[in-house]
Amino acid sequence: MSSEFEVRPAGAADRAALARLMAELQEVERALEADRAPGPEMAESHLAFLEAEAAAHDGFVLVAARGPDVLGFVIGWIEHEMGTFIRADERRHGRVTDLCVDPRARGAGVGRALMAAADAHFQKLGVAVVKLVALEVNHAARAFYAAVGYDDHEVILRKRL
Repeated sequence: MSSEFEVRPAGAADRAALARLMAELQEVERALEADRAPGPEMAESHLAFLEAEAAAHDGFVLVAARGPDVLGFVIGWIEHEMGTFIRADERRHGRVTDLCVDPRARGAGVGRALMAAADAHFQKLGVAVVKLVALEVNHAARAFYAAVGYDDHEVILRKRL
C-alpha cells in the first residue's frame, strides 16, 4: 500500500468509512473489555455523539485519506478541569477521544500523522497538555501512544457491584 495520504477534516462522503472504522475499533476494545457494546450497534450513534462534542468544544474529526479511501481517523476537542486542584495553565487541555487506523494501512505512519494533526490543532488553540484514555489491557495502543510521546498520568480504578 502506497504511503501517500493526506490528513484533512472529515466530510459527509467519509461517513460510511468512519462508521465502519468506529465499529472496528469498538470490536477490538470489546475483545479486551466486556463492558463494551457491540461495534455495529453503537457505531453510528457514538460517532454522532463525538461529532457533536467536537463541534461544541473547538474540536475536530480528522481523517487520513488516499483519494476517496479513508485510512483512519482521530477525534478530539478541548476540555476544562473542574475546580482548582489543577494548575490554572493546565485546566484547559486537549482530549483525544478516538483514534483508529484501518488494519490494511497500519505501519504506514497513518496513526502518527493523525496524532500530529491533533497536536497541531491543540497547539494552534494554545493548549499545553493533551490527554487521552486507553484500556489498561490494550498493550498495542499504549505502546503506540508512548511512541508518540504520551506517558501514564492517572489510573482509573473500578469495582463491580
